[in-house]
Parts: sequence; C-alpha cells; structure tokens
Amino acid sequence: MSLFWHSCQRHPATNNAIEIEFDENLVILGITKVCTEIDTAFIGNYKMTFADTLIELYKYRGYKPFFIEEEGFASPGTLLEYLKHSSRHGINPERYNIKILSSIADSILDTSKHTLDYEQIAKLDFLLSDSYLRYNSDILYGIVNPTELDSENYSIPLPKRKWDPIGNLLDSDRLELLEEIQPVNPAYVLLQKELDSLVSRQDSIRPVKITFNEKKLEAGKHSGSLPSIVHNLRELGFLDSLYIPDPGNHYDSLLFQIVKRFQSRYGLADDGVIGKNTIDQLNISPSERIEIIKINLERMRWTTYSDSQRYILVNIPDFHVYGIENGEVKTKIKVCVGQKRERYYEERKKLYKKTNNWHHRPKNFETPQVYSRIDMIITNPPWVVPTSIAKNETYYEIMKDSTYLKRLGFKVFKGNEQIDHSTVNWNEYSPNNLPFNFVQDPGGANALGRLKFMFNNKYAIYLHDTPTRPPFATLPRAVSHGCVRVEKPLQLAEFILNGDEKLQIDDIKVEIGVKPEDKELLDKYYANSRKKAATKMNYLSSPIPVFVDYLTAWVDQKGELQFRPDVYEKDHILLKALKEKGAI
Repeated sequence: MSLFWHSCQRHPATNNAIEIEFDENLVILGITKVCTEIDTAFIGNYKMTFADTLIELYKYRGYKPFFIEEEGFASPGTLLEYLKHSSRHGINPERYNIKILSSIADSILDTSKHTLDYEQIAKLDFLLSDSYLRYNSDILYGIVNPTELDSENYSIPLPKRKWDPIGNLLDSDRLELLEEIQPVNPAYVLLQKELDSLVSRQDSIRPVKITFNEKKLEAGKHSGSLPSIVHNLRELGFLDSLYIPDPGNHYDSLLFQIVKRFQSRYGLADDGVIGKNTIDQLNISPSERIEIIKINLERMRWTTYSDSQRYILVNIPDFHVYGIENGEVKTKIKVCVGQKRERYYEERKKLYKKTNNWHHRPKNFETPQVYSRIDMIITNPPWVVPTSIAKNETYYEIMKDSTYLKRLGFKVFKGNEQIDHSTVNWNEYSPNNLPFNFVQDPGGANALGRLKFMFNNKYAIYLHDTPTRPPFATLPRAVSHGCVRVEKPLQLAEFILNGDEKLQIDDIKVEIGVKPEDKELLDKYYANSRKKAATKMNYLSSPIPVFVDYLTAWVDQKGELQFRPDVYEKDHILLKALKEKGAI
C-alpha cells in the first residue's frame, strides 16, 4: 500500500504529494494504544467531549481509523476546513482544537526520511473524531442545552433531525454529511451573512462613547451631545457623508427622521425623542453586537421553524406576534408579555424553600418559551384568577375597595360552591389563609377580553384579548402575569382561521358582538347582541403551531438587521454559558 500524503496547508496537490508506504495495521495498533492508555489528563488537555464513546466505537470497528486512510490526507483536510470555518456559525474554531490538530497533522510526515509517525496518526484520528462529533452535535442541536439555562421557563423541544452525530461518524459518507447538516433555515442563513459582514467591517466601525446628561432631547432643541450622536449614527450606516450637522448642535428635522429609523431597528419607541434608552443602544460596541448575533445563532440552532407551513410566532423581546405562512409574514400584531422576574429572584427562591412562607415566594411572571398548537378559540371567556394573583393582588384590592368584586363582575367559590361574597368578613383572612376561588364573568371588564387562544402547555399560559389598552402604546411591554395580551385579537383570529374547514372569522365576530361581513349571519348577530355574552369553545379543525420564543437579533423581511433590548437578561446568561464552553 502507498499513501499520497498532503499537508493540511493549502499547496497544489500535484506539486506537494509525496508517495509513502502506508501500513494500516500500524495505525490500528496506534489507535488501540490510544484507546487503552487514555487517561483523564489526555482528555482534559485536549478538552475532549466524546472520549468514552469513541473508545467503544473504535472497539466496534476493530480500532480502524475513521479519517486517516490509504486514500490519503484529503479527508481530514476537508474536515479541518469545516472546523476552521465554524466561525461562520458564530463558534470559535478553537472549540474543536484547530491549532492542535493542524500542528499534529503537519508534524506527522518526516520528509527527509519519507516516513510516518503512526502514533501521531492514531492520536490525530482520535482527536479528529472527537472534534467531528462535537461539531455535528453543535450544528444539529446547539452548544448549550437551553433547559439547563432556564429549567423553569423553557419547554421548546429540540428539533428532530434525520441525522445524529454518532451515526454520522459511522456513516461511510461522513464527510459529505458535513454539508448536509449545515442549517438551511433562511432566518439562520441571513443572520450568518450579517455576522460575516459585521465581522469584516468591525475594525472600520469606530463609535465613540456618548456622554448624555440630559433627561431627553427633542427635535428643535440644542445639545452638546449631538456631534457624538451624529458620529455614531454615521458609523452604524444610518447617515451618509452628505449629511452636514448643524454647527450650533441643533437637532434638525432630517436627523429626527434618522433617529426614528434607528429606534425602530433597535426595538425602541420610535418617537424621535433621544433619551437614555436611545443613548444606551448607540453606545453598544460592534464587538458586543457581534456577540449578540452569535447568541441568537445559537438560539436558532435550538429551534426549527417550518417555512413550508403556517404558524404563529411570539417573539418576547420584540413584543409582537407574527402569523407566518410559507416563510412570509402575513400579519404582525403588538403584544404585551410577562413582567421581568423580581430582583434577587434566586436568593428569594432559596428562602422560600426554607420557610414555605407565602410572603417569601419570589415573583416570576416572565413569559416562558413554549412550543404547542393553538387548537381552540374561546369567545367571551370567564377568567379564573390564578392562586398567585388572588393572594398577591385580588385580596388586597378587596381590602382597599369593598365594591371591587361586584364592580368587576367576580364570583367567589369556596370549594365547588358559589358563595355570596358580600357576607364574607375579609378581615378574618390573609393571603396565606385564603380558601376562596375567584371567577370573573365574561364581559367588557373581563381581564381576558372577548377572545382567548388556547394551546396545551405546562405553564397554563395562552394568548388573549384585554380591555387594558394603554400598554400597547408604550415600550417595553413586559407588563402581564405571563400570558400574552394581543392588541388586535380579531386580526390574529382571522389569520388562524384562514382555510379552516369549519370555523369562519364571521362566526367569531357574531359571538363577541362584532358585525359580520356575511349578511346571512346578521340575524344571529342581532339576536346575540340582545343576550348576555355567552362563553363558547370553538375548536379548530386544523390546530396551528405556536412558538413563544426569545430572539434579540434577526433579519426582517426587508433584509434589515434588527436588534431588541434583552428584556429578561437572557443574553447575558447565554453568553456566559457559551464562553464557559469555549464557543465564543
């Protein structure tokens, strides 16, 4: 046998190939030795992940190499190229021991003697196999397990793949599979391109730190901070060289429109008023933006949104719900999501476990990340007040206002029996000793409004209408107790019901007192309008997938890179985890 050996450096193969006798038996002996003598120091030095698995796999195949074969060094060379280019996925190539692998590969051949170092070949094959498995797992499923980061609030299942890392290694076409496992989700690919663009331009983007001592800056006013603001907007590509700032630091109408565009792209209230939030976003460095993109590429590896079907996507930091069909956004609606968990949450949780005192129970109203299917639309829903809200809020409202329950249409139950709440001496009870359940009747004052979109999940959250309208005009909109309030629920219902075999949007309109388009339903509409609002459960003939997820960077349908403030501070946690794994 002979081996046409190519260095892993890029040289023309015809000029640098060296014909050397190759003895696969010596490679097998070397791999056998590596597998039998491997120790924790070896594993630790090379930061191996799959050492135990590889020992079993090599044993299964008679200690034959996976990558170093008679055909030559082209195979591991191809693998090394993939590992080197892992930066395109926002992953540090050193996670895969690139420098070490390249060094070993280049040291194997003694050109003066035309001999091979078989122990080094065996070590190289073992390390290449570990890096191959790690790369496969990272690309297919992500580097970090999201449920380990947030076991309380994450329940989107990892995507089912037709490949698996170990199966790929055992496949005879293992290197061809590297191309097949590359993500093709358009959202992922577009964000990859933005990462590549920003990395290539990073050194040429030179923002300055803006000092801003004012509460706010409105159009028409003057400010000494304007030159720095203009500079950073220009560095970020929002202003070209044709714009000449006012020498008197006047905030003019053209700059006002540019600021509004910046605010919209970065998830701020696009009112053109420059305040702390706008300055904070302008002060984020290119390197920090790069990290944010890398974080969101990792999130996209956890979840695959189908681009060939209809689905609902709630993006928590974006405060919007999207109706998506065949990869296109068909509807976009403002939403309110859960409040950020209280400060010192983890410390209070430990205290609560010790004392079991209700007052020590920490508040966590953050909307969880969930995958499910909307299978029902409830019209005129009653509201069964959750125990936590009853103890933390309803009880205190009753104590402040004796008319609260009657005024807002609440019924009170003790067990399964409804009681007359006007006969209750509420001073005899406390939040820790509240044996009642509260149910709010359907109607205009009901906290869930007229529509409730149901999907099965362990958190008992749902999307719903609301009579509380002012928060939709503000940012951020993290104001609920965990459920998602929808500004235009009928618009969402129309998207969901488009094509449904049984339900029509006019059926929903009639039930909630909205005049239908179908004139044949007018009689039913007028009849219903004279009756008390009745609750009805409307089952969809085709349940629609719903994702409640968390993305702080993505590319929109116009091709514009969007960023959103990290409302729940999840970016920081994920960045730390990725750095600990040597991925960033």
